[in-house]
Amino acid sequence: MTMRIRQQQGWLARLRAKLSREDGWAGTVVLIIGTMFLLLLGVQGFVWWTASNAAQIAAQSAYTVARSYESTPEAGQAAAIQLLESMPGTLRDPVVTVNRTAESVTVTITGQATEVIPGGLIPPATYTLTGPVERWVPAP
Repeated sequence: MTMRIRQQQGWLARLRAKLSREDGWAGTVVLIIGTMFLLLLGVQGFVWWTASNAAQIAAQSAYTVARSYESTPEAGQAAAIQLLESMPGTLRDPVVTVNRTAESVTVTITGQATEVIPGGLIPPATYTLTGPVERWVPAP
């Protein structure tokens, strides 16, 4: 047990000595770690952007179905869920809300992007779309 502790102390002493020298070794380590962090941050941004686009596409699909003549909000919601299920891994825990009145339809899709950097505070991917309901108007 004491031999293992001495080996660790020796390793730490060599590391401290290497870091205290002014030959640029520590700067290289910081540069490599910083570059890796920025790379992961870029990948995280791309994953969030993909989740945001998935929310937008699902909202457009739900809106198209829900605004149709004599359609229901449930039909729009089912269309969005079906589309999101066909794109696994893009939007986690999606919440689909469709509100239809006599004159308008509002669709909101909210979900989380996959975390590349653990413990990161990633904003939810949300998209809201509002538009008119398709109506039948008799010819004059």
